[in-house]
Amino acid sequence: MSQAGYELFNRLYEIYHILLQVILFFVMWDIFLKSERKSNTAAVTGIFAAVNVVLYLCPPVPAWVRYGTFAIIILGYCRIRYGIHLEKAVFTLLLFYNFHGLSFLISNSIYQYLMDDMLGRLNGGDTDYMLHMYKCQVIGLSFHLLFYTLSFLLMAGTVKKLVKSPFVMNWYDTMFLSVLNIVGSMLVYMVIDISVVQLDKEVFFLFSERKEMLWKIPTIALLICVGEISAIYIFRKYKELQDEREKHFVEEQQMKAMKRRLEEAESFYGSIRKIRHEMKNHMANIKGLVAGEKYGEVEMYIGKLDKTMQGLDYTFSTGNAVTDVIINDKYQRAVKSGITFRVKFAYRETDTISVFDMGIVLSNLLDNAIEACERMGQTKRHISLTLKRKNNFLLVEVENSFDGRLEWKDGEVIPTTIKPSNLPDILMEHGIGLRNVKDVAERYLGSMDIKTEMNVFKVTVMLQQKEIQ
Repeated sequence: MSQAGYELFNRLYEIYHILLQVILFFVMWDIFLKSERKSNTAAVTGIFAAVNVVLYLCPPVPAWVRYGTFAIIILGYCRIRYGIHLEKAVFTLLLFYNFHGLSFLISNSIYQYLMDDMLGRLNGGDTDYMLHMYKCQVIGLSFHLLFYTLSFLLMAGTVKKLVKSPFVMNWYDTMFLSVLNIVGSMLVYMVIDISVVQLDKEVFFLFSERKEMLWKIPTIALLICVGEISAIYIFRKYKELQDEREKHFVEEQQMKAMKRRLEEAESFYGSIRKIRHEMKNHMANIKGLVAGEKYGEVEMYIGKLDKTMQGLDYTFSTGNAVTDVIINDKYQRAVKSGITFRVKFAYRETDTISVFDMGIVLSNLLDNAIEACERMGQTKRHISLTLKRKNNFLLVEVENSFDGRLEWKDGEVIPTTIKPSNLPDILMEHGIGLRNVKDVAERYLGSMDIKTEMNVFKVTVMLQQKEIQ
């Protein structure tokens, strides 16, 4: 191989290395910020790869400028696509730079060892010495690229196993998880700076003067990698425990609320039984007043009795005491807020869905619907509750007007078009109430679907009924 051939190989090697880095970055990107459409990811990857190659082909542009430009483009892309929350994108960038640098240190040590071994076997007086040296360089760089790729994929694969699904991060989380990322990146630049140092009369080569650095530096790189992966694992476990504690708290609150509803229902039907029991006495009193021609008192007596009956009357009768209490309670709240409330809901005795679980679904969906309507103008507020049956499934549908913005507990604004494939991830990050509804649906081998059109928000919960023996 001639010098010109080696220089061409080296140029192509650098371009291929840059393209590989972009691909590996999106491998890491897919772990923490999964794309809705793979075709979009491929297109974005191609654009970023082209930008990096163009920057590399510009001789005055150093590597740190290229990396900085890449980071700015990535964060700008996230700002446009995902909104103002860039915590996770910043962490992903820092993690990529860390793993990229650590993989380089590991593969570079292997490269240095191979080159020392191969060049040490060459005969300096051989006429083909330069040819053999170029061949050794080609072999060494090829192994350098191979071990770099394997090291990075091993690190990324380990992280992917730990991060089974994307999680929410704030700036405190990003700072906590990025300390070792920054340390790893600084280590890389430090090693590069001291690897080859121009002295007064000679050149200092770190790996030639200090052979032990061939194993010390990759060992330090591995320890930093293990530390970062451990930090991610601890953070993930912390998030799981936090979600579990939050879930238990919500379930406890729901249990208390459901208990109150059951007590109200029992009190309501107890009052009805009491009125029925006393009805004979009321009729006897009315007959006595009529017989005594005390018509004025009869009218007053009947008026009091009518008020008593009205207080025990429900606007909607669903066929179940618990669902009666919940729906009519939400109806009273909606009426006070000027919301039009329509109900077509009949819970049969043959339905095998637990009334407790149905209560969780109704309470959460109607509470969300009322809160959404209360942000609307007075003339546009409406809620519709429907229970449908399809084969062996119950379909609970709640449709309500809303202002076109979906704001969740962390204040993030979600696009009004929510794709079913993205629904689980969104629910994992936002909205305790909807997450509990989703949990109930999955427990009954069903699903929850959200659709938005103009200023109408619709949630459909599908619950599979058990077979009745």
